[in-house]
Amino acid sequence: MTKPARNTQAKSPRPTMRARWKSIAKWGLITLFSVSAGLAIWLVTRPAEPPPQVRLGGVAYCRGLPHFAQTLGFSGQMFLSTSERLLKGLVLYELSPTGTQRTFQDPSWDDAGYLGPITFDGDGNVYVAPVPRTSLVDNPPEKQNTIYRVDTDTGVMSEFLNLPAPEPPSSSNPFGVLGLTYDCDTHSLYATSVAGSTRSQELGRIYRIDPSTGQAVSRFDDVDALGIGVFNGAHGKRLYFGSARIAEVRSIALDEHGDFTGEPRAEFSIIALSGGRDEKARSMSFDAVGGMLLYGVEFNFNLVASSEPTQTAYRFRYNSTQDSWELLAIAP
Repeated sequence: MTKPARNTQAKSPRPTMRARWKSIAKWGLITLFSVSAGLAIWLVTRPAEPPPQVRLGGVAYCRGLPHFAQTLGFSGQMFLSTSERLLKGLVLYELSPTGTQRTFQDPSWDDAGYLGPITFDGDGNVYVAPVPRTSLVDNPPEKQNTIYRVDTDTGVMSEFLNLPAPEPPSSSNPFGVLGLTYDCDTHSLYATSVAGSTRSQELGRIYRIDPSTGQAVSRFDDVDALGIGVFNGAHGKRLYFGSARIAEVRSIALDEHGDFTGEPRAEFSIIALSGGRDEKARSMSFDAVGGMLLYGVEFNFNLVASSEPTQTAYRFRYNSTQDSWELLAIAP
């Protein structure tokens, strides 16, 4: 992997499950959402074939159920969660509108300690990364820049890729990978990492990864980002990301291969929105008709933000004429 300039080619009560279902139903069945200190991702059956041409909208059309979930007899009303406080690692849930639940956890799913970001590809392989909570015992700094893969067939989680960091890990910044997303158009896995950054130095990176080889083939340097998502807009494909330092969402253009091109542009300030708060964009997802769902949380590079987050949901609509985003609603 070579490096030309910056753009490189290469305590509230825990809610019940019934309450969660009602909250989810309020916003509709979304592809990706933030829950508690971790993340959860709905597993839904989607068309396997890509669209005949690039269209406006999100790029999650190819994602399908992991084969192991179907083998275990789980239905389409299920999600994978990394947010459970009493269960370390990854958990598979099946919910019904009445609150009935069924769970599954493979023995390997807690091997990396507590987890945070999660996404999956067109074959149903799941990608996760560790995020420390209240201590570094289960999540040592030297393992926070590692991405893990849950095999779609076996359901076993194993180390997939250890991303290089610009500086050695330290206890002053216990975080590494904070965002993951997958683009069905280019079959690219993207990851954000703040490993190596300090209070005074922004040394984070955004990586494009080839899932077929497990190699980082492109990266963008010197940017600390949390949540990320890819969207096809009026002027092409862009990767959107939430700054880990200020309450702002930015984006960078992607070429036909999914590599970074040009410099990032500011999209909007979360705190400047009517009713917005001083929060960082921890996760974001896009639907097929130009909608964005963003979850904002407090984040200050410490374990307090990771263990007891409060979050706000922001819904947007894409204006193709202005190539910009319009706020629709905010919900705590």
